[in-house]
Amino acid sequence: MQFRLPAALAALALGLALAPAAVADEEPGASDAATAIEITGITIDPKVPSRVRVELDYTCAPADGPRSLNTSVEQTDPDDPATVAFGSTRTSPTLVACDGAEHSQSVVVQSKTSNWLEGVDAVVITTLADLGAAPPAFADAQQLVLDLPADS
Repeated sequence: MQFRLPAALAALALGLALAPAAVADEEPGASDAATAIEITGITIDPKVPSRVRVELDYTCAPADGPRSLNTSVEQTDPDDPATVAFGSTRTSPTLVACDGAEHSQSVVVQSKTSNWLEGVDAVVITTLADLGAAPPAFADAQQLVLDLPADS
C-alpha cells in the first residue's frame, strides 16, 4: 500500500518546513514591534440581541501592505444544539493602525442565524493577517461567556 499526500497537503508541509528558514532570512531589527492580538472582552448589545461587541487589543509593526483584522463568534444553544448563532466581521484595513504601538479596537459581530444568548459560552476567534509577512497571521481564540454590558 502506497501513501500519497494530496497536492495541497504536500504544499502545506513544504511551506511549514521552509517557514523557519524564511524567518531566519529576515534582517535583524526589521520588525521593531512584535505582532500580537488579544480578545479582551465581549458583550451582547442590549438593544439589538443579535449583535455582540468584541473588544480587542493589538500591536503590529509597520507593514508594506494593508493588514486584515477578522473576528468571528459562534454560540450553540445548550437547550437546542441544532441552533447555532454565528457571525463574523472584517475590519477595513484603513482602520488597522500598524505603527508598533498598542491599539484597542471594538468590533460588532452580527449573528446571521439567531440572537446571542446571555450567560452561555461562545467561541470567539480573531485574526490579524498580513499575507506578505512570515508568519502571515497572528490569532487569538477564546471561549467566553456572553453577557450584557455591566451598565445596562
